[in-house]
Amino acid sequence: MENKYKVVIFDLDGTLMNTSPGIFTTANWTMKQLGKPIETDLKQLAKFVGPPLKECFKVTFDLEDELIEKACIIFRKGYEEHGKHLAIPYEGMADLLKNLNDNNIICSVATMKYESPARDMIIEQDLDKYFKLVYGSDFEGLKTKGSIIIQILNELQVDKNEAVLIGDTLHDLRGASEAGIDFIGVSYGFGFTPDYEITDQMIALCANPKDVLKEIIK
Repeated sequence: MENKYKVVIFDLDGTLMNTSPGIFTTANWTMKQLGKPIETDLKQLAKFVGPPLKECFKVTFDLEDELIEKACIIFRKGYEEHGKHLAIPYEGMADLLKNLNDNNIICSVATMKYESPARDMIIEQDLDKYFKLVYGSDFEGLKTKGSIIIQILNELQVDKNEAVLIGDTLHDLRGASEAGIDFIGVSYGFGFTPDYEITDQMIALCANPKDVLKEIIK
């Protein structure tokens, strides 16, 4: 079999793992700590997944600018203590990663989640053995999805046409475009639905990890 790519970069939330229980619970807990109303609409809460944390509080809760920094501090504390332990890898994900590794494809993670909890979650679910690099966001909020992807490409010393990003949201698609690499969407996460219209920027839209493997190894 021929490897289409040398490097496969995974988003974490909604792509590698279902992290929604921990994220949604911690987000509402944060709002309670601030004395603000919580959100019960799952579609609205889903907006909390993907963008940088500061933006999440704006688009999901319309939180006042002066409270954003405090909200981020509270959220990070709660997520570190409780939220990150509620993540569950999607069914078939370990098999996908093993197959990629067995075919000499380098796997890495690019996430807008803060790097420390992201690494902890991957280790806790025994997935760390499959990944060469795991890079995430910074507390200052200066990194973008695209810049994290480029950081991975530079460290691995691979060309852009040798890498692909796997992700579940438009935020991921934009990050891949910013970095100049191919993109494969998944419809089992928080963003894309099975009927999403594939554009020129998207190689494929996959319903499960098995379909992802078929797109990468021909």
